[in-house]
Amino acid sequence: MNVTDPHVLGTEFERFAKSNIPPGASLAQHSDVQRAFFAGVLVLFGIHDVLAEMPEQQAVEALDRIREEAFAFAVTQLVINGRLSERGPLP
Repeated sequence: MNVTDPHVLGTEFERFAKSNIPPGASLAQHSDVQRAFFAGVLVLFGIHDVLAEMPEQQAVEALDRIREEAFAFAVTQLVINGRLSERGPLP
């Protein structure tokens, strides 16, 4: 990821979209996912602002908890997707 790229967020969204928006998805679905992606970016900026005002050790601990929460969600999604894949297509 090139964070100095003036379009880093757009580039990262496109990379995210390729693996998370199904082919043939409607423009509305694409727009909804894009809105959610950028809303998440804005939430993280808000979190960053709060962390920047905290004592360093407290900020590091808070950031670790946030990272754990995000990773736990990602793992849950992988497990759910794996189980759905094993099940096969719905009738």
